[in-house]
Amino acid sequence: MNELGKRINKLRIERGMTLVELAGNKMTKGMLSMIENGRANPSMESLKFIARQLGCDPHYLLENHTSDELKYLFSQVEEAFEKNNDEQIINLTKDMLDQQLPTSFESARILEITGRTIFKSDQKKGEMLIERAIAIYEQLSLFSHCVAAKVHIVKNRAKDGNYHDALRLLRSVRKEYHEKATVIDIVVEVEANYVEVVILFGVGDYKAGRSKLNELIELSRRKGIFYKMDDIFRIAAFQALLRNNENDYAYFIKKSEQFAVFSENDESLTFTLLLQAHYHNQISKDYEQALFYLGEFATLVKGELGSDYYYLEKGKALLGKGQVEEALKEFEQFKMPNTTSYPLELSILYTADAYRANCLLQLGRVKEALIYAARAASNIGSLPQTPYRDFIKNTLDLVNKNLQ
Repeated sequence: MNELGKRINKLRIERGMTLVELAGNKMTKGMLSMIENGRANPSMESLKFIARQLGCDPHYLLENHTSDELKYLFSQVEEAFEKNNDEQIINLTKDMLDQQLPTSFESARILEITGRTIFKSDQKKGEMLIERAIAIYEQLSLFSHCVAAKVHIVKNRAKDGNYHDALRLLRSVRKEYHEKATVIDIVVEVEANYVEVVILFGVGDYKAGRSKLNELIELSRRKGIFYKMDDIFRIAAFQALLRNNENDYAYFIKKSEQFAVFSENDESLTFTLLLQAHYHNQISKDYEQALFYLGEFATLVKGELGSDYYYLEKGKALLGKGQVEEALKEFEQFKMPNTTSYPLELSILYTADAYRANCLLQLGRVKEALIYAARAASNIGSLPQTPYRDFIKNTLDLVNKNLQ
């Protein structure tokens, strides 16, 4: 008899209930007996039903009556995680990771959070800790938590460039847990769908990506879920931009902005402003409008501009206005971020070298231009076909032509 079964059995006897009375019309007496004796784990839906019958909270049944010390550690780790304090998480958990932990939600969550943190520096160890957490979630039939943890592993594999491997793993995870669980938490479902959309676009399967994106938008609307809607609509806007569909772009970018404002998510709003600048540099060729949105971005981030998209887009706007030397100064401040993972993002960022080459070419510094144009072409060579790839190729051809 495991801890969950013991707790159900103890409460049932304390309340003077028979197996038949506790099973009601939702379960069989045999299944309930197997659960009490540790030979079967209830689904989350069955667990909630049992808890209602016993008059207790489902979390009480799942708790392994962990020590006050472990519960306190759990609260500290969660707080550090919310504050993105990786150093504190490592310090809090470093002496317990090799211990045998009780089968409880607190143990699993501590392992998962620590695994996510360690993953950033040691992928193998981080993934091992997350898998330990998943094993505990499995024992507690917390399948939504299993999916959420697995999706994190998927995202990290994609960041390593293993897009097809990540996509196969994600689809395998979703199939496995949809067979095990009656219902997966809708927020977890949205996150999994969102990751699949991004990876599909990453491998260049734009048709499947758009189809999945439309499904995701419809799912969110149908369920009345606002989670990640600013990100979802921004991706939709970007896809419309790639297809030169200005009506769809205007609709989706407005929706993304509205959700970012509604959720008071300034970080999301900054991405929307950068995409607006990108649109005017790429499509409308209204460089003054691009500079306007970049000014809005600079105001929102209070001058902390970063070193990537802002300088790339500002350089493009100035180059578009014919201010070549000023544009070159902006491109020279651009630095490739080390957090970017998906091919479409990389494709945009790799154009920085091509734009820099373009400036140098116009200034008569052809040999220097070749260095940057060739580097851009080399970087983007393995990425899917996009207008950015075409631009880089055309730039290299133009520089080579001027060398002849």
